This record gives sequence, C-alpha cells and structure tokens, in this order.
Amino acid sequence: MGTALFFLGQVLLWGVPSWASEEAEALCAQTACYTIHWGKHNWADAQEKCKSNGGNLVTMKSQEEALYVQDLLAKLPRREAGPEGQARLWIGLHREKGKCYQQHQLLKGFSWASGGEETDYARWLREPRGTCTGRRCVSLHWNTAAPSSSALGWADGPCSGSAARAQGYLCKFSFQGMCRQLALAGPGKVTYTTPFGLDSASLAAVPFGSQATVSCQGQDPGPFPVCKAQAGGGFEWSSPGPLCASPRHGCAYSNGGCQHQCLELAGGSFRCACRPGYQLGGDLLSCSPVDYCSAQPCQGECMGRPGGFECRCPAGYALAGDGVSCADVDECLREPCQEGCVNTPGGFACTCPPGYEPAGAGGRRCRDVDECAQGAPCAQLCTNTPGSFLCACRPGYQRDRDGASCRDVDECLGEPCQERCVNQPGSYQCLCPPGWALAPNGVSCLSASSPTNASSATPSLRPLGEEEPAAGGGHPPGTNPATKTPAPRSDPTTRAQPGGAEPSTLQPAAISSAAGAADPMMKPDADQATDGPKLLLYYILGSVVVILLLLAFALGLLIYRKRKAKTEKKKARSTTDNYCWVLEQAEKKAVANDYR
Repeated sequence: MGTALFFLGQVLLWGVPSWASEEAEALCAQTACYTIHWGKHNWADAQEKCKSNGGNLVTMKSQEEALYVQDLLAKLPRREAGPEGQARLWIGLHREKGKCYQQHQLLKGFSWASGGEETDYARWLREPRGTCTGRRCVSLHWNTAAPSSSALGWADGPCSGSAARAQGYLCKFSFQGMCRQLALAGPGKVTYTTPFGLDSASLAAVPFGSQATVSCQGQDPGPFPVCKAQAGGGFEWSSPGPLCASPRHGCAYSNGGCQHQCLELAGGSFRCACRPGYQLGGDLLSCSPVDYCSAQPCQGECMGRPGGFECRCPAGYALAGDGVSCADVDECLREPCQEGCVNTPGGFACTCPPGYEPAGAGGRRCRDVDECAQGAPCAQLCTNTPGSFLCACRPGYQRDRDGASCRDVDECLGEPCQERCVNQPGSYQCLCPPGWALAPNGVSCLSASSPTNASSATPSLRPLGEEEPAAGGGHPPGTNPATKTPAPRSDPTTRAQPGGAEPSTLQPAAISSAAGAADPMMKPDADQATDGPKLLLYYILGSVVVILLLLAFALGLLIYRKRKAKTEKKKARSTTDNYCWVLEQAEKKAVANDYR
C-alpha cells in the first residue's frame, strides 16, 4: 500500500506523460537520463514536451554527455531518415532575436534551454548564420547509416515553420541518483516505469522514484518495488529479494539473483553473501563496500579502501605509530626562519628580534624597522641603527636623562663673555655696559670714549631697565680707572657642555652690526692691548734663549779645538825619541880628528 502511494505521488509530481503516443527510448547513467522521441515538431513544441515532464531539450556541454547521446542513438534502428540517410533531432540550443553571432565563443552566441552559456564542447558542422534579426535554433544531424561520433554534428536553422520541423528531439532529465537493475532468482520479467513516464525493460540504471513491475513465471504480477533513497546514503529498491526464487532453481538460475555469492541452504533455499570488504545491501542481493570510516576511527581524514581504511592527517601533522592518531610536526627543526621560530599546532610562526619586522615570503626573513620614519620619540634629531635608533640634539642642547628629550645648555656658566652673558635657547649673547661696544669677536668689549676707538664706537646691547651712567661719573665694571680700558680677560672660543658633553665651538648669538661695519684701520682692540706685554715678554725670553744657544755653541767649539790640538802633538813624536843614541868607534875617531 505504501509503495503504491509513493508511486502515485511521483505521478502527480511529474504529471501524465505528454508523449504516450510517441515512440521513445531512454538511457540512464550517473544522475541523468537521456531520451529520444520521434515525431515532427518545431523547436518550441519539443522544448515544451520535455519541460512538461520535468526536463529540457538535451544539453551537450561535455564530451561525456556527447558520448551518452551517441550510445543512445546506437541502440536505435534506422527511423524516418531523410533521402540521404540523415535525421535531424532538436537539442536545447537556441539564439533569441536581437542577439548576434559571436565568432570567438564556442556556442557562437547561442545559449542552452536549461539556462547559461557555459560549455566545454561544441560540434558545429558549419558556422552559424550571423543574422540578428531572427530567432535561430540548433538541431543534431545524425547519419543513421553510420552512428558514430564523426556522424554527429550541429547546425542552426529557423525554429518554426514547415521547413523547420525535425524528425524528433532529445530530452534530458536529472535525478539525485540511481538504483541498480533488479536481478531475478528465477524465470520472470521486470518492467520499469520512470518518473518521466517512459516504460522500459532495458534500463541498466533506474532513476530515483521509478517503479518496477515484477512478473514471475506462472505467478501474478508483483511485487512492485520502488527505487528509494536510503538514510545512510545511496539508493535501493523498497522490496528485498531474491525475487522469483524457488527451491527448484536455487542458486542455479542467475546465481540466485545475488551480486557476489549465492549460498545453498537446506530445503532448496539459499541466501546471498558478499566478498570480504563488502556488505550485503538492503535488497539482500547487492553488495557494497564496507564503510569502515562510518565509525570515524581516524583522528584526521578517513579514506575507505577495499577491505579496510586508511587514515590521513592534515598539513602540519604526521600519522602516529598507531596508524590512527595525528601528531604535530615540529617544523622549526628544519630551521625555516631567518631568526626565531615558534612551533604551533599544525604549523609554525617566524619571529624577529626587537627593532626588526617579518619580511619576504611567509614572513620568514627579518628586515630592520626605521623607527625614525615611524615617529621615534626623539625631541630633535633621530638616527636609525640596525635594530634600534639613537636620539641626538642640535648644537646648544644636550640629551636629558630619558635619552630622548633635549634640554638647553647654559653656556653662560662657563663665563665666555668679558662682561655680561645672556643665555638663549641653543646659544648665548654677550652684552657690554653703556659706553662700551661689542668687539667683532662677539665676546670682548671696546671703549667707545677712547680716542683710538672713538670712530668705531657703537651702541652696546644692554638689558632692559639698565640706565647709562652719568657723564664723568664712575667707571664701567671691569675697567681700569687709570686707563679707562677694559681689564684683561681671556677670550674663550670653546665650551664644554654641562653634564659631561663634548666641548663644541661657541658661536656668538648676536654681534653689533655697527661694530661689524667699523673702520678696518681700527686696530688693535682691547684684547690686542692686553696681549702687548705678553708678546714683549715672549720676545725677551726668545732672545735670551737664542743667546744661550749661541754661547753653548761657542763653548762647544772651543772645547773641540783644544782636544784636536792635543791629538796632533801626540802624533808628531816618533818612537825613537825614547832611545839614547851612542856613536860607533869610526864615528868617534872622525869626530876626534875633526876637533883636532
């Protein structure tokens, strides 16, 4: 009763077939059935007949689909062929009015009746017409005398009219899955009624929702199993087998209908069994591979194999010794990183020391970070170094204890000026009292009342609120009352920054413009006047040293000559000077004769 209701529901779903009076044949494979129908129709009528039964005119988007159509045509005898043995069959390819020919596309601007223009296959016998003013439809030209791939091709033409009627059309119906063909354990016949209304006894694969009518020899028709989806996946018949079995035949007739093994039992009965690695299906006839992975034995991925299973681990893991678990692989052992490496579950991460950042493919290398370009916390100057940076200060400043900020150096602590010193940010300024002008060196002061310097006297810079002294009264600080000249004072030109900073050359912050424009003949200044006695002393000392050197030279020369004279006297004396000469007898006689 339940099976009958299920099949009735399928009939209501798909409707009554619109081609009950037409000759048709079908071929089912994988998840689709292909049918061929004979009868002269235009393209729109053929599409409507396919659509009303749950399908569309056939698509041939791949070589595989083209082979299915070719196998279907090969099952048929020659029917209603033209004078040259040619048959035209509508397929689901058309081009609407206003849509133009596209030479660079496989479908040439045509589209499928089921929707879309995607395809990996085309079989044009000739280029379609380039017109855009009319609707064009495509038919499959089939040479009935030679049903091979070389005998099939596409050609476009008008979609309607008496000349446009083809001898037949091809439909395609898609399904969730298929049941295998029913096997009988005894003499009988099976007829399959498909959801699209086609009855056939030759289907190798029966689409989901089809009903089978079993007629065993010598018995009334029945049962009527239906191809149904199983809870665990797959598709099987609703009534278990074996069908048409009898003790008289046992396993002798068609192996009892069993797919693998038929086992004879007592009393002429039998049962079906499967080979190792397979399990008996719900129909008690078919065998399917055992799903060892259904129990999820693997920590990673489980791959079913005949008679067992195989576990696989994701990237970053390796199969453990038990063949089931997955162990993390320590990729850091291969030293993939330039610097540091941290192993992570299923992978690794490269690290860089402070002042560097990951770079290169996968961040495996490290490059220096330019902290100065990224806003390093330096108050004034910043210098990038490998892995770090250095803060520096401009002249007149020195780094504070935090190493980043700069504080002003009070140059006046070193007393660089002859008179008053005013500290300024990064520098200092020397000031002179009233009646005195700042010298060109920016440090000393010149008397503006001196006759020598009267022409070059310039207004001095002084603090606000300081008044000039009354005429003829007092002397500026730091002056000699007798000479009215500034007291001698050293003129420092270098300074040592507080806090141990390196000495640097001081540049006066302000120099009187009038002093700079003074007469060039105005020499010497106050510093030259104070340096005169020093120079005189230097000249006297130098003269004394020269005289001493000359006296030392003369004394040395005298000693040298005396020593040389003594040496020459010693060399003039002979060795015979130490002997006493005695005359011989003859000589004595001669001398005596002479005296006589």
